[in-house]
Amino acid sequence: MIKFSEIKIFVGAVNVPSLGQWFTLPVAPSRVTQVLTEKGAIGSDTGNEEIMISDYEAPFKIDPYESIVKLNNIVVSAKRAVENGVDEKTLADLYDQGLVLLDNTIDNQVENLMIIKAEDEDDLANEVIARRGGVGQLSNDEIETYFDFKKYGHDLILGGDFAKLPHGDYVEL
Repeated sequence: MIKFSEIKIFVGAVNVPSLGQWFTLPVAPSRVTQVLTEKGAIGSDTGNEEIMISDYEAPFKIDPYESIVKLNNIVVSAKRAVENGVDEKTLADLYDQGLVLLDNTIDNQVENLMIIKAEDEDDLANEVIARRGGVGQLSNDEIETYFDFKKYGHDLILGGDFAKLPHGDYVEL
């Protein structure tokens, strides 16, 4: 899996895209220009002034003419999200599901999401109820919809907490 924090781009001249260099983001655009000029890929004597991204390693598609500044901002924001506790796989999943937009506010977008690590739906429900302060914080509608009253009543009797009287009443023991 390619991580947001390890994005690499191959930048070369528009006229000769293969004549370029790999860069790990973030990288200063001036550094890209300097390296490509020193390499002879761009410059006034080469006839190549414009650059493009001809290859990349990223968890998302990169346009050949995407701004390096914009890509840097995405990487820096994603790194802040990771530093704040969101793992790279979760970040990639959030992007794949359309829950995070690629811009310089990835960390802010993620901060506003409740991300719960759960092994299954049962684990998810337990965690959500715990975070909300227990079952007492659920609405009556939620309790009636999701709580199995018959099973609970049956267990109260089997557990010896209540006994059924002959005429249908129950008594707590």
